[in-house]
Amino acid sequence: MSFLNETDPYDYESPVECFKLKIIGLYCIITMVSGIIFNSLLLWILIYFKEFRTSINSFMIALSTINLIGCLFEFPFVIISNLSCKWTFKKTGCILSGFVMYFIGCTSIYLMAAISFERFYIIYKPMSIRTINKRFTTGAIIACGVIGTFWSAMPLFGWSYYSLEGALTSCSVEWNERSLNVISYNITIFAGVYFIPLIAIFFSNFKLISLIKKMPKMESGPSQKNQLSKKLQLEKELTITTILLIVGFVISWTPYAMVSMYSAFFATGKLAPLAGTVPSMFAKSSLVWSSVIYIFSNKQIKLKFKRIFQNVSKENVTSTNTHSLQAPSSIINDSAKSVANAAE
Repeated sequence: MSFLNETDPYDYESPVECFKLKIIGLYCIITMVSGIIFNSLLLWILIYFKEFRTSINSFMIALSTINLIGCLFEFPFVIISNLSCKWTFKKTGCILSGFVMYFIGCTSIYLMAAISFERFYIIYKPMSIRTINKRFTTGAIIACGVIGTFWSAMPLFGWSYYSLEGALTSCSVEWNERSLNVISYNITIFAGVYFIPLIAIFFSNFKLISLIKKMPKMESGPSQKNQLSKKLQLEKELTITTILLIVGFVISWTPYAMVSMYSAFFATGKLAPLAGTVPSMFAKSSLVWSSVIYIFSNKQIKLKFKRIFQNVSKENVTSTNTHSLQAPSSIINDSAKSVANAAE
Protein backbone atom coordinates (compact mmCIF):
# COMPACT_ATOMS: atom_id res chain seq x y z
CA MET A 1 0.00 0.00 0.00
CA SER A 2 1.54 3.30 -1.07
CA PHE A 3 1.06 6.65 0.53
CA LEU A 4 1.14 9.77 -1.60
CA ASN A 5 2.05 13.07 0.03
CA GLU A 6 -0.13 15.88 -1.12
CA THR A 7 1.74 18.80 -2.58
CA ASP A 8 1.85 21.76 -0.23
CA PRO A 9 -0.13 24.56 -1.99
CA TYR A 10 2.30 27.08 -0.50
CA ASP A 11 5.14 25.47 -2.48
CA TYR A 12 3.54 26.03 -5.88
CA GLU A 13 5.43 28.07 -8.43
CA SER A 14 3.61 31.17 -9.59
CA PRO A 15 1.73 30.72 -12.90
CA VAL A 16 2.87 34.21 -13.94
CA GLU A 17 6.13 34.80 -15.82
CA CYS A 18 8.98 35.61 -13.46
CA PHE A 19 9.93 38.91 -15.11
CA LYS A 20 6.40 40.23 -14.58
CA LEU A 21 6.56 39.29 -10.91
CA LYS A 22 9.89 41.07 -10.57
CA ILE A 23 8.28 44.22 -12.00
CA ILE A 24 5.55 43.90 -9.37
CA GLY A 25 8.26 43.40 -6.76
CA LEU A 26 10.03 46.58 -7.88
CA TYR A 27 6.74 48.49 -7.72
CA CYS A 28 6.24 47.19 -4.17
CA ILE A 29 9.75 48.28 -3.16
CA ILE A 30 9.11 51.81 -4.44
CA THR A 31 5.73 51.90 -2.71
CA MET A 32 7.14 50.57 0.56
CA VAL A 33 10.04 53.05 0.67
CA SER A 34 7.73 55.94 -0.26
CA GLY A 35 5.24 54.84 2.38
CA ILE A 36 7.89 54.68 5.10
CA ILE A 37 9.22 58.14 4.21
CA PHE A 38 5.92 60.01 3.87
CA ASN A 39 4.12 58.32 6.78
CA SER A 40 7.12 58.90 9.05
CA LEU A 41 7.34 62.56 8.02
CA LEU A 42 3.64 63.12 8.60
CA LEU A 43 3.73 61.38 11.99
CA TRP A 44 6.71 63.47 13.05
CA ILE A 45 5.00 66.74 12.08
CA LEU A 46 1.67 65.87 13.70
CA ILE A 47 3.18 64.55 16.94
CA TYR A 48 6.12 66.93 17.44
CA PHE A 49 4.38 70.27 16.83
CA LYS A 50 1.63 71.14 19.31
CA GLU A 51 -0.35 73.32 16.89
CA PHE A 52 -1.28 70.19 14.91
CA ARG A 53 -2.85 68.34 17.84
CA THR A 54 -6.43 68.55 16.58
CA SER A 55 -9.19 65.98 16.21
CA ILE A 56 -8.72 65.36 12.50
CA ASN A 57 -4.95 65.11 12.95
CA SER A 58 -5.50 62.50 15.67
CA PHE A 59 -7.31 60.41 13.07
CA MET A 60 -4.44 61.02 10.64
CA ILE A 61 -1.91 59.89 13.25
CA ALA A 62 -3.86 56.64 13.62
CA LEU A 63 -4.14 56.19 9.84
CA SER A 64 -0.46 56.94 9.20
CA THR A 65 0.56 54.58 12.01
CA ILE A 66 -1.28 51.58 10.58
CA ASN A 67 -0.03 52.48 7.09
CA LEU A 68 3.53 52.50 8.43
CA ILE A 69 2.90 49.12 10.06
CA GLY A 70 1.76 47.81 6.67
CA CYS A 71 4.90 49.11 4.97
CA LEU A 72 7.19 47.57 7.58
CA PHE A 73 5.48 44.25 8.25
CA GLU A 74 3.37 43.33 5.21
CA PHE A 75 5.28 44.60 2.19
CA PRO A 76 8.42 42.50 2.87
CA PHE A 77 6.39 39.28 2.44
CA VAL A 78 5.07 40.43 -0.94
CA ILE A 79 8.36 41.89 -2.17
CA ILE A 80 10.46 38.81 -1.38
CA SER A 81 7.85 36.45 -2.82
CA ASN A 82 7.50 38.38 -6.09
CA LEU A 83 11.26 38.63 -6.51
CA SER A 84 11.49 34.88 -5.77
CA CYS A 85 8.61 34.18 -8.22
CA LYS A 86 6.78 32.09 -5.59
CA TRP A 87 5.42 32.37 -2.08
CA THR A 88 8.32 31.68 0.28
CA PHE A 89 6.77 31.98 3.75
CA LYS A 90 4.58 28.86 3.96
CA LYS A 91 1.15 28.85 5.58
CA THR A 92 2.12 30.75 8.73
CA GLY A 93 3.57 33.63 6.73
CA CYS A 94 0.48 33.70 4.52
CA ILE A 95 -1.82 33.97 7.53
CA LEU A 96 0.30 36.72 9.10
CA SER A 97 0.60 38.70 5.86
CA GLY A 98 -3.10 38.38 5.06
CA PHE A 99 -4.11 39.35 8.59
CA VAL A 100 -1.93 42.48 8.65
CA MET A 101 -3.14 43.77 5.28
CA TYR A 102 -6.76 42.93 6.00
CA PHE A 103 -6.59 44.63 9.39
CA ILE A 104 -5.17 47.74 7.72
CA GLY A 105 -7.86 47.76 5.02
CA CYS A 106 -10.75 47.25 7.47
CA THR A 107 -9.49 49.77 10.02
CA SER A 108 -8.67 52.35 7.34
CA ILE A 109 -12.16 52.44 5.87
CA TYR A 110 -13.68 52.85 9.34
CA LEU A 111 -11.23 55.68 10.07
CA MET A 112 -12.25 57.32 6.79
CA ALA A 113 -15.89 57.08 7.82
CA ALA A 114 -15.04 58.59 11.22
CA ILE A 115 -13.10 61.44 9.60
CA SER A 116 -16.03 62.13 7.25
CA PHE A 117 -18.46 62.27 10.16
CA GLU A 118 -16.12 64.53 12.15
CA ARG A 119 -15.87 66.96 9.22
CA PHE A 120 -19.64 66.92 8.69
CA TYR A 121 -20.38 67.50 12.37
CA ILE A 122 -17.96 70.43 12.68
CA ILE A 123 -19.16 72.16 9.51
CA TYR A 124 -22.83 71.45 10.28
CA LYS A 125 -22.50 72.73 13.86
CA PRO A 126 -19.60 75.23 13.92
CA MET A 127 -20.00 75.94 17.63
CA SER A 128 -19.31 72.25 18.32
CA ILE A 129 -15.65 72.54 17.31
CA ARG A 130 -14.61 72.48 20.96
CA THR A 131 -16.88 69.55 21.80
CA ILE A 132 -14.91 67.18 19.53
CA ASN A 133 -12.47 66.59 22.35
CA LYS A 134 -9.55 64.23 22.80
CA ARG A 135 -11.63 61.63 24.65
CA PHE A 136 -14.23 61.47 21.87
CA THR A 137 -11.57 61.21 19.16
CA THR A 138 -9.57 58.58 21.05
CA GLY A 139 -12.73 56.53 21.61
CA ALA A 140 -13.59 56.68 17.89
CA ILE A 141 -10.07 55.60 16.90
CA ILE A 142 -10.10 52.70 19.36
CA ALA A 143 -13.54 51.63 18.09
CA CYS A 144 -12.25 51.61 14.49
CA GLY A 145 -9.26 49.51 15.52
CA VAL A 146 -11.37 47.05 17.52
CA ILE A 147 -13.87 46.53 14.68
CA GLY A 148 -11.04 46.17 12.15
CA THR A 149 -9.34 43.62 14.40
CA PHE A 150 -12.60 41.69 14.79
CA TRP A 151 -13.16 41.25 11.05
CA SER A 152 -9.53 40.40 10.29
CA ALA A 153 -9.33 37.95 13.21
CA MET A 154 -12.43 35.94 12.25
CA PRO A 155 -10.54 33.84 9.63
CA LEU A 156 -8.06 32.93 12.38
CA PHE A 157 -10.90 31.37 14.37
CA GLY A 158 -12.46 29.36 11.55
CA TRP A 159 -14.87 31.76 9.84
CA SER A 160 -13.31 31.62 6.36
CA TYR A 161 -9.50 31.53 6.16
CA TYR A 162 -6.48 33.23 4.62
CA SER A 163 -5.06 31.81 1.39
CA LEU A 164 -2.84 32.65 -1.56
CA GLU A 165 -4.44 34.81 -4.21
CA GLY A 166 -3.85 35.67 -7.87
CA ALA A 167 -0.26 35.04 -8.87
CA LEU A 168 0.34 33.10 -5.61
CA THR A 169 2.72 35.77 -4.28
CA SER A 170 0.34 37.48 -1.83
CA CYS A 171 -2.36 36.42 0.59
CA SER A 172 -5.88 37.51 1.47
CA VAL A 173 -9.12 35.98 2.69
CA GLU A 174 -10.44 33.16 0.53
CA TRP A 175 -12.60 34.43 -2.34
CA ASN A 176 -13.09 31.41 -4.61
CA GLU A 177 -14.44 28.70 -2.33
CA ARG A 178 -18.23 28.24 -2.42
CA SER A 179 -18.72 26.66 1.00
CA LEU A 180 -21.30 28.18 3.36
CA ASN A 181 -18.52 29.07 5.78
CA VAL A 182 -16.62 31.16 3.22
CA ILE A 183 -19.63 32.66 1.41
CA SER A 184 -21.31 33.77 4.65
CA TYR A 185 -18.13 35.56 5.72
CA ASN A 186 -17.68 37.22 2.33
CA ILE A 187 -21.28 38.47 2.28
CA THR A 188 -20.92 39.84 5.79
CA ILE A 189 -17.65 41.68 5.18
CA PHE A 190 -18.81 43.19 1.90
CA ALA A 191 -21.81 44.59 3.76
CA GLY A 192 -20.10 45.55 7.02
CA VAL A 193 -16.62 46.49 5.82
CA TYR A 194 -17.25 47.95 2.37
CA PHE A 195 -20.79 49.01 1.51
CA ILE A 196 -22.04 50.36 4.86
CA PRO A 197 -18.88 52.45 5.58
CA LEU A 198 -18.80 53.59 1.95
CA ILE A 199 -22.44 54.70 2.06
CA ALA A 200 -21.71 56.59 5.30
CA ILE A 201 -18.65 58.21 3.68
CA PHE A 202 -20.53 59.26 0.54
CA PHE A 203 -23.52 60.56 2.52
CA SER A 204 -21.33 62.61 4.87
CA ASN A 205 -19.27 64.06 2.04
CA PHE A 206 -22.31 64.81 -0.12
CA LYS A 207 -23.71 66.80 2.79
CA LEU A 208 -20.31 68.38 3.34
CA ILE A 209 -20.07 69.62 -0.24
CA SER A 210 -23.55 71.13 0.05
CA LEU A 211 -22.59 72.89 3.27
CA ILE A 212 -19.32 74.16 1.82
CA LYS A 213 -21.18 75.76 -1.08
CA LYS A 214 -23.35 77.61 1.43
CA MET A 215 -20.47 78.66 3.65
CA PRO A 216 -19.78 82.04 1.95
CA LYS A 217 -23.37 83.01 2.78
CA MET A 218 -22.90 81.78 6.33
CA GLU A 219 -19.70 83.78 6.75
CA SER A 220 -21.20 86.99 5.41
CA GLY A 221 -24.02 87.00 7.95
CA PRO A 222 -24.04 89.98 10.37
CA SER A 223 -23.97 87.76 13.46
CA GLN A 224 -20.76 85.97 12.51
CA LYS A 225 -17.67 86.92 14.49
CA ASN A 226 -14.33 87.31 12.77
CA GLN A 227 -12.73 84.58 14.85
CA LEU A 228 -15.47 82.09 14.03
CA SER A 229 -15.30 83.04 10.34
CA LYS A 230 -11.56 82.36 10.26
CA LYS A 231 -12.09 79.08 12.04
CA LEU A 232 -14.79 78.08 9.57
CA GLN A 233 -12.50 78.94 6.66
CA LEU A 234 -9.80 76.72 8.13
CA GLU A 235 -12.31 73.91 8.65
CA LYS A 236 -13.48 74.36 5.06
CA GLU A 237 -9.91 73.89 3.78
CA LEU A 238 -9.45 70.83 6.00
CA THR A 239 -12.70 69.41 4.67
CA ILE A 240 -11.52 69.76 1.08
CA THR A 241 -8.30 67.97 2.07
CA THR A 242 -10.38 65.22 3.67
CA ILE A 243 -12.47 64.78 0.53
CA LEU A 244 -9.29 64.40 -1.55
CA LEU A 245 -8.03 61.88 0.99
CA ILE A 246 -11.18 59.80 0.74
CA VAL A 247 -11.25 59.95 -3.06
CA GLY A 248 -7.67 58.62 -3.14
CA PHE A 249 -8.57 55.82 -0.74
CA VAL A 250 -11.69 54.79 -2.68
CA ILE A 251 -9.82 54.83 -6.00
CA SER A 252 -7.08 52.63 -4.51
CA TRP A 253 -9.36 50.01 -2.97
CA THR A 254 -12.40 49.85 -5.26
CA PRO A 255 -10.78 47.85 -8.13
CA TYR A 256 -9.68 45.19 -5.63
CA ALA A 257 -13.11 45.16 -3.98
CA MET A 258 -14.85 44.71 -7.33
CA VAL A 259 -12.52 41.91 -8.45
CA SER A 260 -12.90 40.18 -5.08
CA MET A 261 -16.68 40.47 -5.25
CA TYR A 262 -16.73 39.02 -8.75
CA SER A 263 -14.49 36.12 -7.63
CA ALA A 264 -16.59 35.46 -4.54
CA PHE A 265 -20.07 35.53 -6.07
CA PHE A 266 -20.07 35.51 -9.87
CA ALA A 267 -17.00 33.82 -11.35
CA THR A 268 -17.45 30.21 -12.46
CA GLY A 269 -13.72 29.53 -12.11
CA LYS A 270 -10.58 31.22 -10.90
CA LEU A 271 -9.65 34.52 -12.51
CA ALA A 272 -6.44 34.96 -14.49
CA PRO A 273 -3.57 35.22 -11.98
CA LEU A 274 -2.67 38.83 -12.78
CA ALA A 275 -6.34 39.83 -12.68
CA GLY A 276 -6.34 38.89 -9.03
CA THR A 277 -2.90 40.30 -8.23
CA VAL A 278 -2.73 43.70 -9.96
CA PRO A 279 -5.78 45.19 -8.14
CA SER A 280 -4.37 43.86 -4.86
CA MET A 281 -1.03 45.57 -5.48
CA PHE A 282 -2.82 48.77 -6.51
CA ALA A 283 -4.81 48.71 -3.25
CA LYS A 284 -1.53 48.66 -1.33
CA SER A 285 -0.72 52.09 -2.79
CA SER A 286 -3.22 53.49 -0.28
CA LEU A 287 -0.45 53.02 2.30
CA VAL A 288 1.29 55.94 0.59
CA TRP A 289 -1.42 58.12 -0.92
CA SER A 290 -3.13 59.13 2.31
CA SER A 291 0.00 60.73 3.75
CA VAL A 292 1.09 62.25 0.41
CA ILE A 293 -2.33 63.80 -0.20
CA TYR A 294 -2.56 65.12 3.35
CA ILE A 295 0.92 66.66 3.28
CA PHE A 296 0.57 68.40 -0.08
CA SER A 297 -3.08 69.50 0.17
CA ASN A 298 -2.99 70.75 3.77
CA LYS A 299 -1.73 74.35 3.66
CA GLN A 300 -0.62 74.43 7.29
CA ILE A 301 1.44 71.25 7.07
CA LYS A 302 2.88 72.22 3.69
CA LEU A 303 3.91 75.61 5.12
CA LYS A 304 5.49 73.94 8.14
CA PHE A 305 7.55 71.65 5.90
CA LYS A 306 8.62 74.64 3.81
CA ARG A 307 9.81 76.54 6.89
CA ILE A 308 11.65 73.51 8.26
CA PHE A 309 13.53 72.93 5.01
CA GLN A 310 14.31 76.65 4.69
CA ASN A 311 15.76 76.67 8.22
CA VAL A 312 17.82 73.56 7.48
CA SER A 313 19.14 75.18 4.28
CA LYS A 314 20.08 78.37 6.15
CA GLU A 315 21.88 76.37 8.84
CA ASN A 316 23.84 74.47 6.18
CA VAL A 317 24.82 77.72 4.43
CA THR A 318 25.85 79.32 7.74
CA SER A 319 27.88 76.26 8.68
CA THR A 320 29.62 76.28 5.29
CA ASN A 321 30.45 80.00 5.51
CA THR A 322 31.79 79.63 9.06
CA HIS A 323 33.99 76.75 7.97
CA SER A 324 35.27 78.80 5.02
CA LEU A 325 36.18 81.73 7.29
CA GLN A 326 37.97 79.51 9.75
CA ALA A 327 39.97 77.70 7.08
CA PRO A 328 42.53 80.50 6.31
CA SER A 329 43.37 80.96 10.00
CA SER A 330 44.02 77.26 10.38
CA ILE A 331 46.31 77.35 7.35
CA ILE A 332 48.25 80.28 8.86
CA ASN A 333 48.58 78.47 12.17
CA ASP A 334 49.83 75.33 10.42
CA SER A 335 52.38 77.41 8.47
CA ALA A 336 53.60 79.12 11.64
CA LYS A 337 54.08 75.77 13.33
CA SER A 338 56.07 74.52 10.32
CA VAL A 339 58.39 77.57 10.42
CA ALA A 340 58.93 77.18 14.16
CA ASN A 341 59.79 73.52 13.75
CA ALA A 342 62.26 74.34 10.96
CA ALA A 343 63.95 76.99 13.13
CA GLU A 344 64.46 74.47 15.91
